[in-house]
Amino acid sequence: MRVESYRYRGLFTALLCVLLLLLPPAPFGFAGRVGIPLFFAACFLRVWARMHIGEHSRAGELACPEIVKTGPYRYIRHPLYLSNFMAGVAFAVFHAGFSFGALFFCGVYGGFLFFLAYKENNFLISCSNISHSKQTIIKSIANDRFTWFWQTVVALCIFLRK
Repeated sequence: MRVESYRYRGLFTALLCVLLLLLPPAPFGFAGRVGIPLFFAACFLRVWARMHIGEHSRAGELACPEIVKTGPYRYIRHPLYLSNFMAGVAFAVFHAGFSFGALFFCGVYGGFLFFLAYKENNFLISCSNISHSKQTIIKSIANDRFTWFWQTVVALCIFLRK
């Protein structure tokens, strides 16, 4: 199943990150101290989810070889989207503080991720294979190498702007 908005999700996220970096940086303070632990919590959730979802990646289109019901998927339908949102909020708060621009970024990014999750939910209704596979932490980090790369790039850009 092809969903055009799903295919271009990385480009939309990159555009939002560029717009976030155009916001004036806030001085490091309480917001920065909130953003850092939130980012680490997002990383933890991402690794935990990847440990249970395995090497599965939807890349440019929706595919459903199996539905995972273990780990964070037992509690949250889309923990990877939640971890992406948490990382985005962490970047916004760390960079722009508790500003209107950061709030706007979080709202737009959250809305976009909600839209993707909604589309994916509609697609997952047709899947009936349930998986209980699990993999190591190292393998789960390696499977998300592009996400980690781009999150590192955004973090470096934010640090350089400060």
